[in-house]
Amino acid sequence: MRQPCDTIPLSWQELSLSYPFETKQAGAFFFDFQPKAKQALDLLQQAQAGSLLVLKSETLPEFMREIEQALAPAHVTLLTEFNRNDLFGYVLYLEKEKRTQYVAGQLDGLDQATLILNINALLLDITQWDKLKQALLFGHYQPNILNGVPSLVEPVKTAFKLVLVGSREDISTLATYDDSLYQFAHYAEVQSYLTLTEDNIQPWANYVLQMSQRLVQKGLSQQALNQLLQAYVRESESQHLVSISPASLKKHLLGLKAFYPDVAEFDDISAYFAYLESQAAVLNQYALEDILSHQLYIETEDEAVGQVNGLSVIEFDGVPYSFGEPLRISCNVQLGDGEISDIERKVELGGNIHSKGILIAQSCLSNLLEFPTQLPFSASLAFEQSYGEIDGDSSSLAIFCLLMSALTKLPLPQAIAITGSIDQFGNVLSVGGVNQKIEGFFAVCQARGLNGQQGVIIPAACLSHLSLKAQVIEAVKAGQFRIWAVEDLFEATELLFKQPFYAQEKGQKNLFDLVHKQLEQNDADHTSGAILDKIYKWWKGKKA
Repeated sequence: MRQPCDTIPLSWQELSLSYPFETKQAGAFFFDFQPKAKQALDLLQQAQAGSLLVLKSETLPEFMREIEQALAPAHVTLLTEFNRNDLFGYVLYLEKEKRTQYVAGQLDGLDQATLILNINALLLDITQWDKLKQALLFGHYQPNILNGVPSLVEPVKTAFKLVLVGSREDISTLATYDDSLYQFAHYAEVQSYLTLTEDNIQPWANYVLQMSQRLVQKGLSQQALNQLLQAYVRESESQHLVSISPASLKKHLLGLKAFYPDVAEFDDISAYFAYLESQAAVLNQYALEDILSHQLYIETEDEAVGQVNGLSVIEFDGVPYSFGEPLRISCNVQLGDGEISDIERKVELGGNIHSKGILIAQSCLSNLLEFPTQLPFSASLAFEQSYGEIDGDSSSLAIFCLLMSALTKLPLPQAIAITGSIDQFGNVLSVGGVNQKIEGFFAVCQARGLNGQQGVIIPAACLSHLSLKAQVIEAVKAGQFRIWAVEDLFEATELLFKQPFYAQEKGQKNLFDLVHKQLEQNDADHTSGAILDKIYKWWKGKKA
């Protein structure tokens, strides 16, 4: 038997992310966090000429330079843009001077050096690979011939090692073109994200401090390091996963230098990250204004049967930030053939994953309420005032609660918004964009006036995703806004309807019994109405 629900709002301390970083300068470098890739590069340095390493990595200049430095002090040549003449050189015949001229390429004269190439540039003319492979494995190649050279051209000798760097997609294209690639090539990956542990959280801070000193000659306080970490957590949606991209870090450090030109050390840098997001928030602000002017109907007070505030994440093409936005979901229940009609799907605005979420909510409802194979009712679901495509299953928890409201005739508090995915057994599962979703509903409530009743229900599995803006945490601290984390449907429904799903003791009010009583009553009313209708029709016939 389930125990009574004791779900309480999260405290502001549970919503805060803070580490006691040391800010003394200590050396830490990008490849300190890449042990596997570093091992592969070290083995390449010890290998003979003709060796090839395929390295999955970003190809931004900062990544390429880190790879180049990791191979030091060996002789390294880095090429990010090139063509076949750059690589192999070429021979042309100067007719007026009656002589042949040879222009050397990058491969000419290499002696145990390491060549680093961007695979994407190689794929612009993929036939270059055949000749490059010949040069790598056999140690010689023919330079390109541009015009009618009257004499034979001697092959060029070379001896080098090769590192091909590119995205997973580019590597896949090359491997498809040459299915013998991994008969002679090794493979490794350079990671752009670091999984945080107790052992590497301080080295990550040391890496940031070292890069800051090198690029902008400024340090970061403990507060600044935590705020940078929070920004990275928002990006990765995990408190255990942060970016170590040298390109991203360089962008932020140079941005901080320009944003705070007069400070000797970066301290409170929250305004910088707020500025970055505000630059991308124009369309999001329009949506908020539509809600506040009642062009989009979102209720944040009172109660309503068959209506709930769901939460969505809006992504605008070309905009680097996503934003949360509440949306009203409604439900009507009536006697019928057991179909839950998804209006979004019927008008082709609902995606496949959205439809899957609704089917799971329907299956879970049948399972927990112990219905027969066919539902004893029909229902219609709509995402009100939604005119674009909807996808994802993060509304399935809200839809389940919505169906329970419509079946029991119990109202849902409109001051509480819901996000979460569910399985067929009632477990509440993780969803994406939880920070933006919370902040989207908070912005509406804050604009209308916080009253301590508003809040959001999220999956407990999303606690490790949280990296909320300071104003949300301050509102929680002041008791003006609440966030609940639930593990299953039973916690969510008891929180919303103030009674358990199943009776914990004899005679206790519960949702299970209430649903079945409502359905029995509806069925009795329908049967009674049908009999009266038959009597009326008989009477009309007799009278005629």
